Amino acid sequence: MVYHTPGRAAVGITIETLAMLRDLSKTFIGIKHASEDIGFVSECMIKFGPEFRVFVGLDELSLPMMAVGACGLMNAVGNIAPRPLVELCEAIWNNDLAKARAIHDRLFTVDKAIFLDTNPIPLKYMMKRLGLSADNEHRLPLTPATPDVAKRLDEVLHCSGLIKEK
Repeated sequence: MVYHTPGRAAVGITIETLAMLRDLSKTFIGIKHASEDIGFVSECMIKFGPEFRVFVGLDELSLPMMAVGACGLMNAVGNIAPRPLVELCEAIWNNDLAKARAIHDRLFTVDKAIFLDTNPIPLKYMMKRLGLSADNEHRLPLTPATPDVAKRLDEVLHCSGLIKEK
């Protein structure tokens, strides 16, 4: 697999490059697609068929990308709320769009909150807040969430139902 993250790599992968990789490697099976280009998922499905695996790499686009053919998720929110993401995938696979949409809507603010500061600062704060991590340590130059960001993250966790108290 390749990791397609043009926002961080400053270069995108083309369908032609994927075709070349597939021709050169019998074990090349897919891509983690961390781009807002939903059409690229459709292009992959049309060009390579359902055997080609596209995994969603941008949390907020999990539902729409899976609706057009992505097979699963590799995203940040899975570190703090894996069960709802499993339920989202299962709802899509079972063609229960109403249930998938409800889960998507519930997690949308959490998806967006990952980028309230440089990732993984918000993610690590939420993991500690949910008791999933004992520490909120970061390697320099990153530092823990500021009190303002922490307050906003607490509100997101509360509104999404992931924590009861603020």
